[in-house]
Amino acid sequence: MIATPSHLFGLEAARGSASIALVVVDMQFFDAHRDWGEGLTARTLGVSHLFEEYFEQIDSITPAIARLLALFRQKSMEVIHLRVSELTQDSRDVGLKQLVRGLVVPVDSKEAEFLPHLEPEPNEIVINKSSSGVFASTNLDRILRNIGIDTLVFVGTATGGCIQSAVYDATDLGYNVVLVPDACADTTRQGNEASLAALDAQATAAMTAAEIEAALRHLPDVDPAARSGLERVRAYMLSDPYLPNLQSGETIGPYATIFGPAVPLTIRKETAALVLVDCQRLTCDPRHEPRGLTAGPVDYSGYFERVEKALPRLENLLAACRRNGYPVIHVRTAGYLADGRDLSRKRRQQGVRTTVDSVEAEFMPQVAPRPGEAVLNKPGSSIFNGTGLDAILANLGIENLILAGASLDGTIESSMRSAGDRGYGTWLVTDACVAAAAVETQFLDAERGIINARTLDETLAVLPEAQSAKPHPAES
Repeated sequence: MIATPSHLFGLEAARGSASIALVVVDMQFFDAHRDWGEGLTARTLGVSHLFEEYFEQIDSITPAIARLLALFRQKSMEVIHLRVSELTQDSRDVGLKQLVRGLVVPVDSKEAEFLPHLEPEPNEIVINKSSSGVFASTNLDRILRNIGIDTLVFVGTATGGCIQSAVYDATDLGYNVVLVPDACADTTRQGNEASLAALDAQATAAMTAAEIEAALRHLPDVDPAARSGLERVRAYMLSDPYLPNLQSGETIGPYATIFGPAVPLTIRKETAALVLVDCQRLTCDPRHEPRGLTAGPVDYSGYFERVEKALPRLENLLAACRRNGYPVIHVRTAGYLADGRDLSRKRRQQGVRTTVDSVEAEFMPQVAPRPGEAVLNKPGSSIFNGTGLDAILANLGIENLILAGASLDGTIESSMRSAGDRGYGTWLVTDACVAAAAVETQFLDAERGIINARTLDETLAVLPEAQSAKPHPAES
C-alpha cells in the first residue's frame, strides 16, 4: 500500500464528479485470462505454473473493478476502457515494441475481447493501443481534454507495465491520478507492491475501492445532458442562414451561411498567451531573403515593406502583453543540430538549414525575447509540430492564443488550424501578421469558429493597461 501524498492530489483535486474518469486498463482475454493470449502461450510452453499468482490477482481484483464500474455508471460518470489491440484485422498497424515481443492482437480476435462482467456498455469509450502506455500511441489526451476530465482513477493490469506507463504520462500531462491498489494486478504480489511504491513519487494518490466508493457517493451525479455534445451544440445551431451585411462587391462563402459568426473570445492573462511566430532574420530581414520558403514567385520588395510596417505593431503588441502580465512565447524556424538535418524534410527540401546558432535564427531586435520568456524552435511550419507547445499551454492553463508574426509559407494559417483542432481559440492580430501575399487577403477573412481576427488597435482595447500606451512613431 502506498501512502497518499499531498492533499493536492486525488479525488479532492478534481473540479467535480463530471471531471473524474475511471480508466480500466487491459482487462481482456489477451492478458487477463488463463486460457487465452499470454495465458495460453504460458501453458503451451509449459510454464503456466509461474503465472498462477498473477491470475489469482486477476480473480481477486475483478469484483472490485466491477463494483467501481457499477458505481461510475450509476452516477453517469465517465468510464474509459483501454485494451491492447490493433485497429486492423491483420495487425499491420502493430507497434514495433509489441511486434518484437509477439504481442499481436487483431481487433476482431478473442484476445481483444473484454473479460465477462467488465465489458464496456454502449456509449462508453474504448481505446485500442498497440503499446504499453496509452498516451503515446492514441488520442486519449485529446479526448479527455474535450470531455473536461482532470482526474483519472486507474484500475486493471499490469501495475508495473501498462498502468505504470499510463500514470507516468498522465501526471506529466497534468492529470490528477488515483491508483486503486486492491483493483490492480502485476506478475507477482511483491511486484505489484513494488510498482505501487514506485508510483508514489509520481504525484499520485492511493485509495482502496471501498474508499473510492465512499468518496464518490457524496458527490452529485453527472447530468448526461450537460455533458452531451448533441445537447451543447444546440447553442451554436442557426435557425436562419447567416447573411451579414456585405459591402458592394463582397461575397460570402456557402459554409459561412450555415456556420454563423465566430464565437467571441475573452482575452485574459490567466487563460491567454501571446505567441509570436518567425519574427527572425530568416523571414523578416531582407538581407536573408528566404526564397525557398515560397512555392511560387513572390514580390519580396512588397513583402519586406509590409514586414517593416508590421514590426512596430509587433513591438507595441509585445510591450502591451508584457505590461499586462500575459505569458509570451516566441516560436522560430530553427534546428538544433549544426547541419540542420533535424529540420523537417519539407524545410530541408526548401533549402533551409537554419540552426539555433545561425544568423537566420536571430530574432528581430524590436521583438527579441526577454529572460523568462519561452523560446521554441520548430522544424516545420506549424508552431505545434515538434515544439512541445501544446504541453506548455496545457501546463499554463491557456485557452486562447494571441497570434502574430511572419507567415511566408502558411505558418500562421497552419498554426491557426492546429490550434483550433487542439481546442485553442486564436485571436489573430491581422495587421501584425505578414504573408507572402497581401495581408488583407490572407488574414482579414480568417474570422470563423474560434478564430477572432482583430487589428492591433482592437487588441489593445482589450488590454487595460495598453489603452494608455503611446503609439509607436511609425504608427502615427
